[in-house]
Amino acid sequence: MSWRKHSSHAEETAAVKAALRKAGIPFRSVGHGTGTAWGWLEIYIGANPSGLTHVKGEPDWLCRPECPACKGNRAIHDKAIAVAQQVTGRDGDYDGRILALQQ
Repeated sequence: MSWRKHSSHAEETAAVKAALRKAGIPFRSVGHGTGTAWGWLEIYIGANPSGLTHVKGEPDWLCRPECPACKGNRAIHDKAIAVAQQVTGRDGDYDGRILALQQ
């Protein structure tokens, strides 16, 4: 495919893992979707990769807009997407079919 710099999913996964480690981005796993999502690159960065404490608002399960943990997690998410795009050459809609999941 024209958006791929690597010859296989395994090669692409290895390159993304190395780039994320070099950038200091924490991640649990990197892989590709299955079935109809086979072309998606999936980066699992964990539930709270920043390690900061959430500042709750009302209702108590919803964070305030100035929550440092949410801002830190969003920055890590965006950086992971940017690193993966640079390494893989993916671009376009849906961040080049890259998911950075915080689960």
